[in-house]
Amino acid sequence: MLLGLDLGATNTVAYLWDGKLRPVETTEGGATSMPSVICIANGVALVGQPAVEAGRTHPDFDFRNFKRKMGERWHDDEDTGYQTCEGENGMLAFRGPDGATYSPVELSSFVIGEMVHAANDFLAPHDTVTGLVIGVPATFTPDQIEAVKEAARLAGITENVYTLEEPVAAAIAYNIDAKKARCSLVCDFGGNTLDISLLRSGEGLIRIIAKNGIGDLGGADFDKRIADYAVNLFRTETKKDLQLRDAAMTRILVEAEQVKKRLTDAEETTFRVENIDRTAEGVSLHMIYKIDRRILSELTRDLQERVLTACKAAIEDAKRKDPKFTQADIQDLLLVGGMTRVPAVRQLVSDFFGKQPKRDENPEQVVAQGLAIKAAIIEGRKPDVTVADITSFEIALETRGNVPAIIIAKGSPFPLQKSFKLRNADDDQAELSVRLMFANRPRASDCHVLEARDIPIEPGPAETREVVLVVQVDSEGHPSILEVAA
Repeated sequence: MLLGLDLGATNTVAYLWDGKLRPVETTEGGATSMPSVICIANGVALVGQPAVEAGRTHPDFDFRNFKRKMGERWHDDEDTGYQTCEGENGMLAFRGPDGATYSPVELSSFVIGEMVHAANDFLAPHDTVTGLVIGVPATFTPDQIEAVKEAARLAGITENVYTLEEPVAAAIAYNIDAKKARCSLVCDFGGNTLDISLLRSGEGLIRIIAKNGIGDLGGADFDKRIADYAVNLFRTETKKDLQLRDAAMTRILVEAEQVKKRLTDAEETTFRVENIDRTAEGVSLHMIYKIDRRILSELTRDLQERVLTACKAAIEDAKRKDPKFTQADIQDLLLVGGMTRVPAVRQLVSDFFGKQPKRDENPEQVVAQGLAIKAAIIEGRKPDVTVADITSFEIALETRGNVPAIIIAKGSPFPLQKSFKLRNADDDQAELSVRLMFANRPRASDCHVLEARDIPIEPGPAETREVVLVVQVDSEGHPSILEVAA
């Protein structure tokens, strides 16, 4: 059976479909979500809640939020954190004990493997996991998507690995009626990323008309603000400076996340981390501070504004394709992801759109539910839900002057095929170099190259030799060169 797996930055959730949605209970007391945390302790890689517990005594090797680092090159700067280093091929890696290093792909494979193990226990003895449908943010690049698939392969799932954008999975889970004419906005705000998607339904089809997002905005950033607030108070009280690279920061960030969660239901709570340091005389120092919703809102006001910026950008994208489109056309607000539990975030979105959003009781599980439904569709156990998706990036060809020439605009419906005519720029050229890329940087040399080919041509005067290039974007949104004719 295919498993729908939401590989989250903070928690991972999996669902199965066999006539009805069933959450996979982890090996941690029947919980339906597993912390995306790895701790290397005494030579063993612990996963989930055991890793959280072990991290209290092994904070140097407690790894979190590694999903955001998928496909990222290493830079020696303060923001990367004290645990990171340069791995293979210049990619970011995490420092482990005894000089070992772990890539974000490897750490993610531990999480996937643990959830697959739990699902197999859940299905035994009548069935087993034969493949995965894994959710990916709409902002993920092809490198990051391939990294997710590689993590699944390292976890032992070598075949039948599919990916689906998380906002699309959310739309499926919310059971948007494809026959009913509606316009919906999906705000998927998780631990590490924010995705905004606009959808139109009607005539048996769900069409994504615009999407935008922020790949480096999530619950982890809210946690960091709370942690910084506590560290600043501690510095003021004790004149001691706890730096980001200190191992103590792991304990502080764990408590910051718990404070954020407690403030979803309570107006006020206590930030408490004991024995964080000692005085010169050996007296233990503690961090014990009152934090309320007002303080949290003030600390994260600019982060909240970035949510609205992404919403506005999605609306502007929709307007460019349909000048008659207005914000008033949006009839439904669908909230997905654990961060939509935060009252300030819900209020922010509600005030901006002037209507109450729809939110599942467990918003962090909605994507996994949609992924499980998609898995059932792939296996033919459920009628298909037709979703017409659009490209998340501009697709370009490299031109002279190191400039990417856009050939397929962002927001183009796929699958699609387009033909282009290219000519030789110089006299007596023997081949034409074609580089297909995502235009995610101003300079072509900095863009993500999808495919590169050198096409032999008959030498002759400039602009006299013609090449016909056919580019396709397949049903999964993957662009490629389909055909070249000289």
